[in-house]
Amino acid sequence: MRINHNISAMISQGAMFKVHTSLGKSFERLSTGLRINSASDDAAGLGVSENLRTQVRGMGQALKNTQDAIALLNIADGALNEQTDILQRIRELVLQAKSDTYTDVERGYIGQEIAALIEELDRIAGTVNYNGMRLFAAPEYEEGEGTTLYTTSNPNPTGDRAKWIQDGRRLWDAGEYDESVFGETDYSSAHYFNMMIGANFSDEDQAALNDSGFRYSFDKDADNMITLQLGQMDANALLSANPGINLANVINLVDRDGTFENLDWDSSFPGNDNDATLSFAYYGAINEGSVQTKLDYLLDLIDGRVSDIPDHNLTKGNDPLLGGRPENATGLDRINRMRAVVGATINRFEHTVSNLTNQINNTQAAETVIRDADFAEESTVYARNAILTQSATAMLAQANVSQQSVLGLIR
Repeated sequence: MRINHNISAMISQGAMFKVHTSLGKSFERLSTGLRINSASDDAAGLGVSENLRTQVRGMGQALKNTQDAIALLNIADGALNEQTDILQRIRELVLQAKSDTYTDVERGYIGQEIAALIEELDRIAGTVNYNGMRLFAAPEYEEGEGTTLYTTSNPNPTGDRAKWIQDGRRLWDAGEYDESVFGETDYSSAHYFNMMIGANFSDEDQAALNDSGFRYSFDKDADNMITLQLGQMDANALLSANPGINLANVINLVDRDGTFENLDWDSSFPGNDNDATLSFAYYGAINEGSVQTKLDYLLDLIDGRVSDIPDHNLTKGNDPLLGGRPENATGLDRINRMRAVVGATINRFEHTVSNLTNQINNTQAAETVIRDADFAEESTVYARNAILTQSATAMLAQANVSQQSVLGLIR
């Protein structure tokens, strides 16, 4: 018998160390609920799990971004709905004024209400906002009276004007005017908002980026970025065949004090009395027409029938405006077009939210399979390790006792 090395005890100690290590893993996994708590547990699995976690968190933020975008568009739609009601009321008043049962005095009363309603059209366009950012372009409201387009002296707007553009047709590619909300002949201003609705900024997004000049928008080919364009929705755009082209041709409908001028419009630009908020632009000498003719023009603008206005009333002198006849969206037609875009985008974003929700759930489930602990398995392992720990402890004690029997030989 040898006593310098207790082999039985050494074997028991080794077994006890392994059991204690395994038991510690069981404690860790059962207490954290994770199978992978460090790279030593499963290095490859940890890498896959972290990639999946990145996507889950990215899609979670994309989901919030999309919901914010829906909220922004709902605010815009609510404002457009109110503008629709206002234009419907103005249309009723125009039809009322066309009846010869009313004298110039009563038409003046009608004009006072029209004046107030046009003011409200401008106020809504200039003040509706999300998080302090104006949604619709309203240059006159923002830049001051007499301004129907954003000034060309500042081609690189910054701060709260960073998303203002002079020509809504030029938001994407300058050669694709038909991409704008209101068509290729509309020169009105616009605001735009870039929405991140994906978990990544891909190479396709970078390729779709337009960052020339003062623009920072995305083409329709982007995967995770969407550029929303909200057009000019003030009185200059809603009640103008060509908003903002030439201020020398602004025709005043009413003064801010509410007088209707018996529909005897003044073709001279008003100067500094803030009348621009209540005016709209024509080319030509329509002030020579009759009251009924002018009411017809206004009715055509409200209904969005610019093409019904005689050609000679849309020219400057003998030259056609910009080399061709404009047919911009006005009045109710303009609002309907804008609301169609807003409504379609809201519906799209709602599907985006649904898809992101499904992707988050499925990706999280995939990450769970890799990283989470199986409690049924781990509890079984824990029970086994607990028994083995007690057994190893007992055997170590017995191994230590067994060496004492050598003392009997030297008594």
